[in-house]
Amino acid sequence: FQICKQMKKLNIYVLLLAGSLCWTGCGEDRDDNPVFQEPTEFNLNTPAQANEVYDLKNLSSIELTCTQPNYGYVASTTYKVQLSLEETFKEADEAAGTKVNYATLSPAYPLPELNIDAVDFAMALLDLWKASNDSAELPETPMPVYVRLNASLTNNGAGQITSNVIELPKVLGYNVEPPVTLPGQMYLVGDFASGSSWGKWVEMIPVTDTPGKFWSMQYFGGNNVMKFNAQPLWDGNQVAYSEGLVPAASASLAGVSGVDDGSGGQNIGVKNAGWYILVVTTVVDGKNLVYTLEFLTPDVYVTGDPSGGWDTFDEARKFTVPSGEGEFVSPAFVAGGTLRMCVKLPSTDWWRSEFIVLNNKIEYRKNGGDPEAISVSAGQKAYLNFLDGTGRIK
Repeated sequence: FQICKQMKKLNIYVLLLAGSLCWTGCGEDRDDNPVFQEPTEFNLNTPAQANEVYDLKNLSSIELTCTQPNYGYVASTTYKVQLSLEETFKEADEAAGTKVNYATLSPAYPLPELNIDAVDFAMALLDLWKASNDSAELPETPMPVYVRLNASLTNNGAGQITSNVIELPKVLGYNVEPPVTLPGQMYLVGDFASGSSWGKWVEMIPVTDTPGKFWSMQYFGGNNVMKFNAQPLWDGNQVAYSEGLVPAASASLAGVSGVDDGSGGQNIGVKNAGWYILVVTTVVDGKNLVYTLEFLTPDVYVTGDPSGGWDTFDEARKFTVPSGEGEFVSPAFVAGGTLRMCVKLPSTDWWRSEFIVLNNKIEYRKNGGDPEAISVSAGQKAYLNFLDGTGRIK
């Protein structure tokens, strides 16, 4: 009986041990967390039509495919295309006096099936040719171009690896002109405000999430002249006065006309003294950029709970405008809460041209998200100096 009892206990222990091993094994089987490994394989496939002529001027795209790098799991991967006129891709080596001999196209592709814009390909090829040849003119016959891919993890750029190199033996390039794109910035220049001069460029504020559109609050003393440019440079692209540049209503409000600039062109002349919101809008028309310059009344508003409500822009919520180069002053806040301020542009949501006062500076939203929350109390006011960019709440 005693032996049977001991055997029974032993059987129980064996069963418990087996169960624990089974549980451990099941747990291991259930652990599906991916484990990253540095990739060692990454293959760019040679297109079936590789030996045909790639006439870039008459193609819309070039298709490439590849296998995903072996990261140890199916990972979100970003691919970039690199071109060279030589089969060996060389990195810069200052000691050896060598330079990079390849170009990396700027678009990033999220899938292993890449549809490459032929214009991007042609621009990179033209740049490579100019860098390695005295002639800026591409040959009129097809040439070999070598292609590889660079891959990395999308979320953090880790795991970078380059593919094998393939040859496209018959690529016909052309002297492609860069496509016209909307400017990402805009600058004013002239004698229109205190401290301004023809040697000082004033950066405009991007209208939030509205490419090609900018605004700026400026003071004109009367009989001023100005121009503007997408770069703070005298590079020949500065915009002068022309018919149609300034809409009739703006021209009447500010007294805008063309003024001889002494160099065969015309400055934008502003006859009427006062504060104006300047708005530059840019659109692409074929291969040209078309500009519109508006002069608007200097309406600045407070909104949100401190103003007594949202999305109402009336006289009770409007800042007073200084008679000269001074401060704009808000009405007294009717309640405490988060302060929001803006200029109101026609047919534009108010938050696209909003700003706050942070550390005694006017901070513009530009192309960012909601501004930092600034709390105010009932009875306080906001004071803004748009010329020196300062502000205060008291």
